[in-house]
Amino acid sequence: MSIIKTVDKNIFLFVLSFLFATGFPLQAANQDQKNYAAGEQLELKAGREGSVKVIIKLHVPQINLLTAAANKFRSPDSGKESAWGGSQADTTLMNTIAVAAQGISQKLKGTAYGVHHIYKSIPYMALQVSADGLAILRSSPEVLGIEEDIPMKLIEPIMDNGQPKGNDPPSNIDPPLLDTSVNLIGATTAWSMGYTGSGKYVAILDTGIRSTHEFFNGKTIIEACYALGSDGIGPAGDCPNGLISMTGAGSAIHYPSTYEGYDHGTHVSGIAIGNHDPLFGVAKDANIIAVKIFSKFPDTESACSGVSCVMSWNSDCLAGLDYIYTIRGSYSIAAVNLSLGGGQYASACNSDSRKAVIDNLRAAGIATVIATGNDGYCGSISSPACISTSIAVGSSTDVDLKSDFSNWHATMQKLFAPGSSIYSATGVSDTSYASWYGTSMATPHVAGAWALMKQAKPTATVTEILSALQSTGVPITSECDDHIASISRIQVNTAINALTYPVSGTIRISGVTPLAGVVMNGLPGSPTTNASGVYTGNVAINWSGIVTPTLAGYSFTLSTRTYTNVNADQLNQDYTATLLTYTINGTVRISGVTPLAGVVMSGLTGNPTTNASGVYSGTVTYNWSGTVTPTLAGYTFSPADRVYTNVIANQTAQDYAANPITPDLITVNIPNGGESWMAGESHNITWSSTPTPANVNIDY
Repeated sequence: MSIIKTVDKNIFLFVLSFLFATGFPLQAANQDQKNYAAGEQLELKAGREGSVKVIIKLHVPQINLLTAAANKFRSPDSGKESAWGGSQADTTLMNTIAVAAQGISQKLKGTAYGVHHIYKSIPYMALQVSADGLAILRSSPEVLGIEEDIPMKLIEPIMDNGQPKGNDPPSNIDPPLLDTSVNLIGATTAWSMGYTGSGKYVAILDTGIRSTHEFFNGKTIIEACYALGSDGIGPAGDCPNGLISMTGAGSAIHYPSTYEGYDHGTHVSGIAIGNHDPLFGVAKDANIIAVKIFSKFPDTESACSGVSCVMSWNSDCLAGLDYIYTIRGSYSIAAVNLSLGGGQYASACNSDSRKAVIDNLRAAGIATVIATGNDGYCGSISSPACISTSIAVGSSTDVDLKSDFSNWHATMQKLFAPGSSIYSATGVSDTSYASWYGTSMATPHVAGAWALMKQAKPTATVTEILSALQSTGVPITSECDDHIASISRIQVNTAINALTYPVSGTIRISGVTPLAGVVMNGLPGSPTTNASGVYTGNVAINWSGIVTPTLAGYSFTLSTRTYTNVNADQLNQDYTATLLTYTINGTVRISGVTPLAGVVMSGLTGNPTTNASGVYSGTVTYNWSGTVTPTLAGYTFSPADRVYTNVIANQTAQDYAANPITPDLITVNIPNGGESWMAGESHNITWSSTPTPANVNIDY
């Protein structure tokens, strides 16, 4: 069954010349670097069954250098590979790995072996080898590690006669509406902020997709397939072309409904990016990369529990992740979603081969979001969610309690998201939907949220986005540790604010010179003014919290951020202030004005209307034009709320409240008009006043 993939001679020579040019020799790996924990057991199994499927780690000189060069090129914002620039670094990395794989194939000549996958971004290859071939691998200095390639089940939705398993009380069971959970996590608010996932892609590595479903109308769907089949022997596989791999339209079509879990990927995809009014997924305007990594298994397979089911070989999962990394230059990918798993891990499983590509994706700004599992474990989660650089997600209810079925670990689990009774698309028809429960339903909420946040800040790293989600989320504790350690349920709108605005620092406002006494709203304290009591130039105000400054009579626009005088990793925010100009043509309404007849309005065109007594009463309306503040003899004016009536297109009227000014009053007591005084006599003149004036001049 020998299937040997060869490498072009010119590529081989090119890679050799590159490595020697860098000054790094092709030395053999130290035998002590290998991890053969299950090596003897694998040899026994190979001897007993004729062969075993393995994933091996190759010794590739300076792989770290080559990977770092490739990882400099992150997922693009434009989605245009022509403007990306990482192709050469990726090609060098891929060719170097291919040369190392070619060397392994040469060593295995004369044994029965098959090559399933040679990965492009990580120094691994997946093979099926006989016992003697495995012995060669174990003794080869070019092999750093060997792990068995095994199939892994879906983290299947929890269903029991239409109800979730476990003992969640009725008050914790969500109504079957996706829009309930999408609104709960703040996605609808994020949409109103302008963040809908537009231009971003979410990669769903799952059972495929019903691409014709109405929930995906108008979406760009990129498809691929990696499926060895139940026997795990290539080149024949379960991809639509009959092989173990396929890319292009139709590659990710789901299996027949006779296979349990066949439409899992469709349901998950809908939660992340679905859009069919009135129902929406989290990133309703994002597109999707659907990668089928599951194969068909018969009902005789013990893991299928008596029914035909789908399972994923670890090597196919690895191939799917590797594929996403290699296309990052063509699509702006926010996150990868994985809803598979097995085992029970109380500590990180970083020896898993998938960690290498998850690390690469993370370095490229792409998060790998993985479900923790539905076994109800306390203090442990499934693999591969236990990989420390993944984003492990547990399920919560709509009242922010941990779902009974959700696996939990205080530190390995990174986030919570709603996963109880989530209504999304199924594969039954192009219009079918159903409510499912599971960490598989929680995970795409996070993957979709990642797309919103990457749209808000395209340069954000995985660590920055995770930190924002953790610091702003709703804390949920677990009975597993007597409700001591909390893990955040995502609240994407506040996370976006935390990601795009500083949490603490300094706001500088430029161009502000209002009158003295005008105070800053939305900020604690008062700004510093100059000797004349006005703001001039740049005014710095210390503040905390997430705010947008407001200043009476001014509007604010964001300008360049700076990185000085701020707390760790927080940014200052510069605002430019612009004096507001009110209506150009419209109506000024002045209320509470009752001056004497004959007093006229200045600063306005036209004449006021008076009542029969010649006075203003009630609310008097004046037509006017220009940008003015009304003045009326004997009255002061303060702006009130704007209104939007009786005005020309897009201009607003301005309401002013008028308050009469109380004049100074002086009463002369002596003389009072009845005195007879002779010339040359001295008499005192007395008076009273309200209020007491500083200086008085009386002509009598």
